Amino acid sequence: MRSVVLISVITLIGMSVEATAQRLTITEVIQHTLDTNPDIQASWREFLISQKDVTVARSDYMPSVDVNASSFFVDRNYGLDQSFVENQARISVSQLIYDGFLSRSETQSLEQAQVVRFYEFYSQAEQVSLETTLAYLDMVMFRELLQISESNLKTHIDVYKQIEQSAQAGVARGADLEQINGRLSLAESNIITEQSNLHDVTARFMRLTGLQSPNDIAPVDVNLLPVQQHSIVQLLHKAYASNPDLLAAVYNIDSQAFRIESAEARYHPRVAFNASYGFQSRDQVGLNNTITEARVGIQLDYNLYRAGADEAQIEQAIEQQVQAKDIRLKACRDIQQTLHIAFNDIINLERQLPALNDHMLASARVRTAYLGQFRLGQRTLLDLLDAENEAYESSRAYTQAKITQLKSFFRLLVSQGELLNYLNVSRQSMPVPADIAARPVEYDPTFICPANTVDYLVSSGNALTRDTDGDGVTDLWDDCPDTTAGVDIDQYGCELAKKETLNYAPINTAEFERLDVVKTMNVSVEFGHDSADYSSNISELMTPLLETLSENPAYGVIIEGHASLQGNADYNKQLSLRRAKAIAMWLINQQGIDKGRVFEVGYGEERPVIDAQTEQANRANRRIVARIVMLPQEQDSETP
Repeated sequence: MRSVVLISVITLIGMSVEATAQRLTITEVIQHTLDTNPDIQASWREFLISQKDVTVARSDYMPSVDVNASSFFVDRNYGLDQSFVENQARISVSQLIYDGFLSRSETQSLEQAQVVRFYEFYSQAEQVSLETTLAYLDMVMFRELLQISESNLKTHIDVYKQIEQSAQAGVARGADLEQINGRLSLAESNIITEQSNLHDVTARFMRLTGLQSPNDIAPVDVNLLPVQQHSIVQLLHKAYASNPDLLAAVYNIDSQAFRIESAEARYHPRVAFNASYGFQSRDQVGLNNTITEARVGIQLDYNLYRAGADEAQIEQAIEQQVQAKDIRLKACRDIQQTLHIAFNDIINLERQLPALNDHMLASARVRTAYLGQFRLGQRTLLDLLDAENEAYESSRAYTQAKITQLKSFFRLLVSQGELLNYLNVSRQSMPVPADIAARPVEYDPTFICPANTVDYLVSSGNALTRDTDGDGVTDLWDDCPDTTAGVDIDQYGCELAKKETLNYAPINTAEFERLDVVKTMNVSVEFGHDSADYSSNISELMTPLLETLSENPAYGVIIEGHASLQGNADYNKQLSLRRAKAIAMWLINQQGIDKGRVFEVGYGEERPVIDAQTEQANRANRRIVARIVMLPQEQDSETP
C-alpha cells in the first residue's frame, strides 16, 4: 500500500499536492485541460502561425532594402594587371506601387484565414473540454455503479451465508445453495465489470487532463430549466450564431473569395519604384579605377504567357471556395444532428427520471420486504433473488439516466459553442475575432442553415403524446377519442355528467389571506428534481382532499407551493408556483373540480417550516400545502 501511495505522489510532480487532496470540481479540471492539453495547444500554435503569415503578407506593402558587397582576388593571364583584389558594394531600394491588388488580396485572405484558425482552436478547445467533461461524468457514474454493485454483492453474501447454514442444518435444499452460489458469482462478476469500466474511463480522463485520478470528485449539478423553456428552433438559431465550426466555415468562404481576387490580380502588371547606388574598385577591363553608379526609376513587369498557370490558379481558388461552402453545409448538419439528439434526450430523460426514481424506490421497498418475509419463510429464495436483481438493475438504470441527461446537456452546450462560457473557463490573451478579421462576415442562418425539426415523433407519430381530440388525455388512455372540444372530461377523456354548480365570486391572489380557512392539509406529493412532474401515486395522496371537496361544494382549495432555502430565491419561487399549478391542473382536468374552486400560489422560500439548509430542513420546506377555504358566493340578481 505504501508503494502505491508513493507512486501516486511521484506521478503528481509539477502539480499542487494540496490541491489534489481537495475535492476536484469540473471547472478546475476543464481549466487545467484548457491550459495543458496537447491537442488544444497544437491548435493554438496553428493560430499563432497564421498570425505570422499575415505579418509576412503585409511586408509586401513596405519597401525592400538590399545590400550587396563582395571582395574577390582575381588572377588572370591577360590585361595590364593580372593579379589584383576587386571590391564591390551596392545598396538598392524597391517599393511596390501597383500589382493589381495582389498583395492586398493575399493579406486579406490570410487575415480571414487567421480568424478561421482561431475558431478552429476554439472548436478544438470545446471538443476536448466536452470529452473531458464526459470522462469526468463517467467517473462519477462508474464510481456510483461500483458502490451499487458492492451493495448488491454484500446482500448476496448475506443470503448465501443464511442458505449455507440452513443447508448444513438440513433445512434448505441443495438446489437453493447452487442457485445462490450462481447468483453470487454473477454479483462478483458485476463488480469486476464496473471496476474495469472505472479503470478505462479513468485512463481516458488522465490522457485528456494529465491529472492523476482524484480520490474525491465533486458531483455536477446543472439547471436544465433554461433549456427546457426554449424550443428546438430557438436553440438552433442560437447555435448558428455562435458555433465555432460554423463560424470557421463562414470565414473560410470569405478567405477563399479573397484568394480568387488574388489569383485574378496576376493578369495585371507589376509596377515598382527602384533606386540603387553602387561602386567597384576596378573598372570593366580590370584597371585600378574606382567607378560608381546610381540608378532611380520605375520598373514595370508584365507577363504575356505562363502556359495557363494564371487561369488554373483562378479555377483552383474557385473550387476551394466551393469546398469551403460544402464544409459549411456539413457544419450546419452536424449542429442540427447533435442539438436535436441532445435536446430530445434532455426532454425525454426529464420525463423518464421520475418514473425511474419511483421504480428504484419501489424496488428497494420490495427487496426489503421480501428479505424480511424470506427470513420468516414466507418467500422463496427465487422471489428474494429476483427482487434483489430488480432493485440492482433499477438503481443502475436511474444512475445511468441521470448522467446521460447531464451528458446531453453538455453536448448541447458544445453545439452552441457555450461550454467554456458556461463553466466560466477561459484562456488568457484570447483575441476578439472582429479585431483581427479583414472585415466582418454577416450571414443569414435561415438561408444557409434552415432550422429543420424532427416532427414525426413530436406530434402525430408519438404514441405517448398523440391526442387526436385535443382534450388533454393521450389516445392511449382516452376511452372517448372523439370528445367535443371545450367540455369537462374525466381522467379517461370522457365527458362528465352535468351537475348543479354554485356560482363563486372571483378571487384574486391578494384576497387569499382574508378567506376563512376550514382545514389545512400537507400533501406529500413527490416531484422530479428541478421539475413540476409529480409522482404516479398522486391519486392516493390526494384522496382526503378530493373527498372534502366532493362533500362540500361551497369549499374551495388554495394549492400552495413551497421550496427549500437552497438555491436562487427567484427561481425557487417560480418552481414552487409551477408545481402548485401542476397540482391545480390535475384537480381541474383529471378530477373534474370546478376551476372556480381551485387556486394556486407559489411562496418559494418565503414560508419555511425550518429556517435552515440542512437535508432535513430541505425535505420539510420542499412541500405542497392545500388550504380548504370557504368561498364567497355571488349574489343572484334575479328573484326566484
